[in-house]
Amino acid sequence: MPGSINPVVMDEATDWSGQILPRQMAHYLFPSCIVRVVIHNSTSDCGEAIYFRITKIKDGTFWGIAQDTYRLEDWVGFPSGEQMTFRKEHINEIPLSWQPRRYQKEVAHLKVHVKDVGYFPTGMRGQ
Repeated sequence: MPGSINPVVMDEATDWSGQILPRQMAHYLFPSCIVRVVIHNSTSDCGEAIYFRITKIKDGTFWGIAQDTYRLEDWVGFPSGEQMTFRKEHINEIPLSWQPRRYQKEVAHLKVHVKDVGYFPTGMRGQ
C-alpha cells in the first residue's frame, strides 16, 4: 500500500445520521464493531470515507478491514478487503444500529446528542 494513503484526524465522531457522539463511545469499541474513517491519498489529493470492521485493538491502535458498504468506486486507491490501522481520533462515524448488541447496551447510558449541531450523513466534511 502506498505510503501516501493515511487516515484523517477528525474533530468529532457522528452516528449514521450525522448526530455528534460523545468521544468516549470509541472506548467501548471491540473487534467486530463497524466504524467509518476518512482516508486521504496525498498523491492524488483524493479523500474517501470508508467503513471498517474492527479486527483488533491494542494500545490505542485499531486494525480494520475496509468494507464495500456504500463504495461505488475506489476513490483513494485503497480496495475493499484491505487492512488499515487507525486511532480513535481518526474515527468519523460509529453507526450505532450496525453494532453488536453488546456495544449498544454498553453505550446506552451515554448522551448521544452532545451539541445542537450535526453533519450531513455523507461521511465527508470540510477539513
